[in-house]
Amino acid sequence: MPHNLTGNFLATAKGFLGPEIVDNRLNPVLLATATSGYRIQSHLLHIPDRFGFFLPGPPRLQVYQGAFFAFVVTGTCFSIVLGGFALLLMKLSGRPISPWLVVAMITLTVVTVVSIWALACFDRHRAPDYDWGDWKRRKE
Repeated sequence: MPHNLTGNFLATAKGFLGPEIVDNRLNPVLLATATSGYRIQSHLLHIPDRFGFFLPGPPRLQVYQGAFFAFVVTGTCFSIVLGGFALLLMKLSGRPISPWLVVAMITLTVVTVVSIWALACFDRHRAPDYDWGDWKRRKE
């Protein structure tokens, strides 16, 4: 059971951090991420599409937004882990940890996420007439 659970987690993480196109098809993990994200965003949280991270659009757009969301989540987690590691090193070296340093780290992470969200809201890929072109590598 634990081996199967670990294998499933690793396969999902690989798909979550993988490319948008896998084996000449859209990445199913990113597509599922965007589809679920849109459902949560619109039906559960009632966030208007204009201000939401995800849009109901062509599958290519949804995979793009799923990949962008993976980038944001990974970057945020990396920032938090790096800040925690820096605080741990300060604690182990005997230096006092100022509460202002913790507040500054949290503020920096929040400002970064909000800035990326604002950029995502004005992304050119969200335009209804955006041409995705041919994403397939080979014709069948």
